[in-house]
Amino acid sequence: MLFFGAKRALDTNVNNIVDWLPGTFDETARLYWFIERFGSDEILVISWPGCTLGDERLDRLAAALARPLTVGPSQPQWVLFDRVFTGRAMLEALTAPPLELTPEQALGRMRGWLVGPDGRTTCVVARIAPAGLVHRDAVVEGARQAALACGVAAEDIRLGGPIVDSVAIDQASQKDVVWLGALSALVGMLVTWACLRCLRLVAVVFLVATTAWGASLSLVYVSGSHMDAVLLMMPALVFVLAISGAVHLTGYYREVLAGQATRGLGDDIVRGALRRGWLPCTLASGTTVIGLGSLGLSHLRPVMKFGIFSAVGVAITWLALMVVWPAAMRWWVVDSAAGLPTGVARLAQRRWWWGLYWLARRGGRWVLACVLGAVPLFAYGVSQMRASVNLEDLLSGRCRVIRDHRWLQDQIAPVVPVEVVLRYPAADRLDPRVMFQRAQTVRRVAARLERLSHVGGTIAATTFAAELPDGEGARQFLARRVAGQRLVSHRDELVGLGYLRDDGDEELWRISARAASLQHVDYGALLRAMRRAVSSELVTADADGSRGVAVEICGGVPLVYMAQQQLLRDLVNSFLMAFALIAFAMVVQLRSILAGLIAMIPNVVPVLVVFGVMGISGSTVDIGTMMTASVALGIAVDDTLHLLVWYRRGLQAGTGSRHAVRFAFQHCATPVVQTSLICGLGLLVFVASGFVPISRFALVMATLLLAALLCDLVLLPALLLSRLGRAFRP
Repeated sequence: MLFFGAKRALDTNVNNIVDWLPGTFDETARLYWFIERFGSDEILVISWPGCTLGDERLDRLAAALARPLTVGPSQPQWVLFDRVFTGRAMLEALTAPPLELTPEQALGRMRGWLVGPDGRTTCVVARIAPAGLVHRDAVVEGARQAALACGVAAEDIRLGGPIVDSVAIDQASQKDVVWLGALSALVGMLVTWACLRCLRLVAVVFLVATTAWGASLSLVYVSGSHMDAVLLMMPALVFVLAISGAVHLTGYYREVLAGQATRGLGDDIVRGALRRGWLPCTLASGTTVIGLGSLGLSHLRPVMKFGIFSAVGVAITWLALMVVWPAAMRWWVVDSAAGLPTGVARLAQRRWWWGLYWLARRGGRWVLACVLGAVPLFAYGVSQMRASVNLEDLLSGRCRVIRDHRWLQDQIAPVVPVEVVLRYPAADRLDPRVMFQRAQTVRRVAARLERLSHVGGTIAATTFAAELPDGEGARQFLARRVAGQRLVSHRDELVGLGYLRDDGDEELWRISARAASLQHVDYGALLRAMRRAVSSELVTADADGSRGVAVEICGGVPLVYMAQQQLLRDLVNSFLMAFALIAFAMVVQLRSILAGLIAMIPNVVPVLVVFGVMGISGSTVDIGTMMTASVALGIAVDDTLHLLVWYRRGLQAGTGSRHAVRFAFQHCATPVVQTSLICGLGLLVFVASGFVPISRFALVMATLLLAALLCDLVLLPALLLSRLGRAFRP
């Protein structure tokens, strides 16, 4: 049953950046406002090497895309594109009556969205119909098959546009998830075998991990939610954390077994292991739930879902540890001799940790001095972090869609739309003079936008209208009058093209700009430049008598920019929330405010170091990296808690701090290293993922866990043996 739910959940992977931000955000609300009035702004761009204005395949491809396409076997046909433009057809339309533009004028209007800088290379631009937004895979595959049917070689087809990006994200995130998940499980089990060297114990650990994995995935399906590219990382994380917890409990089982005088009392041994291990395992699971649950505060829906479902998955893992593990141990490990330490498991008795203990005892002051001295540098690095959710930060450079985007951007134009809507009062909308003034303002705004860096061409109602005369004098006055009358007579055509709309008490003029997507563009600076350009032209329009206009800038670029800003805010907010709740839990457990805060130092330092290095080196924070801070904090505290529990037990036995630290190393150092290796190596496998956020999540998480392990084995003992260690004494 669990595997059925897991399979159904994995089949629901859907990704669309429009769904990342809640509808309450201004950028999302503006995009929905735009879609209600003009339809979707999503486009599909198709071209190929040698696609010029004289290529007759453009006509056949445009005709094929305009026909209804079959979505799938035994499925009805849908119209996936509601309008198709080609450079060849547009050039003919602009130079023919009634516009009768010169070829140079026509190419000037087409350059930057239909024609490349050379004036010859062109493409097909298809606007996505409502049915296409639902069947995104069919849109991309249908366009590819249509191009093949028109004689374009498969390796020559270049596809671009937001809809291609979302389909590529779906494919990249799900393409490797099965084999990488299986490889992660295999790595985790191999490390577990190296640690336990007992087939029955490994089988018990695998059963616990599989139960938690299947239950957490089934929960996604039962809840009515769906998987996305970020949530696909959740089952692997739950799996390795379940292995880690089961290995900890098995370590307690072996300790009880090694000291058990009477052999063959399996139930008593399991009960004794639970008596020793339930508290540290419960505390460790609790802090991990807090670290993951803090991501539920994020306004980015993929991050929020990842945090909530992962936190519930860890809670399910704890339940499996308390129920499935003891039941399986009593059922399978009936022979107590099966749990005796052998092979690598004898590391606990070899005192490999002796050098670390002497480092803390003899060089603890130097360790603390080095850490405290480096804090300002890494804090500065954290302040320099910047977020990015550009296409290059989501897909690997070896992905075909990146290569296609780069070719289209270099040879023709950028493919990311930014929509600028001028909102005029509806009064006198059929007055030729008013119509002319508004069209002239739209033309000036579009021309000003085209001069901005990282902006290709623009498309507006004036793109499909006759030339608008400039200048003063009686002749020019008559020319403007005639141009205004022609605009009024062709008003319905402009409305049908989707660049002019009557909206009750408003008249909306749309200007669609094309923005670059592959040059790590600062979208914040681009949007500010666009607002300044529009404002300056509207000041001139006010002087000419065109007053009362409001401006809306919407589309994918403002949404991406908002997502980037939200990433950094969510990173800070979720980490602070996780820190506050985990610190409170530590204070309650240690019964000391000072001890609880000191115990947080080895867990905060790894985050500070890793993110500080990223800030100093100029690395960007993407949606995968953003999640690691809170998650790593919750997981790193697990090992700290295990060490502190044994340290307190050593103190309660009547020994001093030195002996208590040695006591903690003796009983806990080996399991801490084992579980850190299991989690780190199990996640590191996902570095090979073609979806960059998953790859970076795995890499940064493994780095954070390694840094946390070093801090627990070096920095924490140094703190305990310093004067600060007095706060931990009963």
